[in-house]
Amino acid sequence: MFCPNEKAVMHQVGVPSHYGQQVIIDQCEGCGGIWFDAFELFRVKLGEAQEIESLDPDRLRTPSDIEDPRLLCPRDRTALVLYKDPNFPRELILTRCPKCQGFWLNRGEFTRYQETRQKLMLPKEKTLEDQRLGEEVKRILESNRDSNSTETLGKLGAFLSSPAHEHVISPLGSSQDFAEEGKTFDTILNVLIVLLRLFVFRS
Repeated sequence: MFCPNEKAVMHQVGVPSHYGQQVIIDQCEGCGGIWFDAFELFRVKLGEAQEIESLDPDRLRTPSDIEDPRLLCPRDRTALVLYKDPNFPRELILTRCPKCQGFWLNRGEFTRYQETRQKLMLPKEKTLEDQRLGEEVKRILESNRDSNSTETLGKLGAFLSSPAHEHVISPLGSSQDFAEEGKTFDTILNVLIVLLRLFVFRS
């Protein structure tokens, strides 16, 4: 297989995937570019970019110049097209073959691609709105914490998680039971209102 950039013969490199199996990719020793067959780019384990090439790390991070702007797929000679992902920074250059779905990454781009993917996978920090919601729900639950409310909430949870045919309508209880259940109902209603407000604002 020949390098789309320098037309030199590329050599194969084996790298581990996320699932423990080896992925064979093709690399140009001259320009440092890498060819990934369909889906290989997404299968390579994160952190393997630096292991693939025995290049100076500073050089690896610096994209090399593309000698021929009309790059052709090394598999089927189809013209490669620029691939854009809204989640990736604009300066990240990925070219893809529309026929075989393979990817060509210029030197340095694979490292930047994996770094970007790693950042996207990090857990997002809670927003101020998330914190306010948590505090509001906590306040409502704290202000209504007693044994009867807890017991009724438990019954409600069991009721909602059980099939409808398993339930039997219970007889009417005393006025004190109604008062306690009314208090618990108010607690549940307050929590649902807070959650509904958050959902409406976010949508």
